[in-house]
Amino acid sequence: MTTAAIRIAVAIVIDDGRVLVGQRVLDAENAAGLHEFPGGKVEPGESPEAAAARETCEEAGINVRIGAAFDTAMASARSGPIEILFFAAEPLVPSPLPRPPFAWVAIADLQTFSFPPANEQVIRRIVAGHAHGGS
Repeated sequence: MTTAAIRIAVAIVIDDGRVLVGQRVLDAENAAGLHEFPGGKVEPGESPEAAAARETCEEAGINVRIGAAFDTAMASARSGPIEILFFAAEPLVPSPLPRPPFAWVAIADLQTFSFPPANEQVIRRIVAGHAHGGS
């Protein structure tokens, strides 16, 4: 019997050449100590876009406008398979101060942080888009 994948919605919040990044606690069940973008489980009856916005507010204290779908990835967690839905996002007010453990990181420095493997393609796309003048 195949277990249905848990859907995770993630916001790639970019503001002024920086991206919002947090670090998971060392005793986290999954990806302990690794860096992450704000996000979490899509609740029943909730759209992935709404989940990404809700999780960003809950985790980092920042209200965001969710944009286009950015990427998707599949991964495995202790609880089973997960489908990660990444969305482009921007803060509703410029340069808000995030709640720790989240902080603004220069896009040029993003590849120096340790993220779960499912984030690798997304990070490459963010860095490449920024290098070519995109956001």
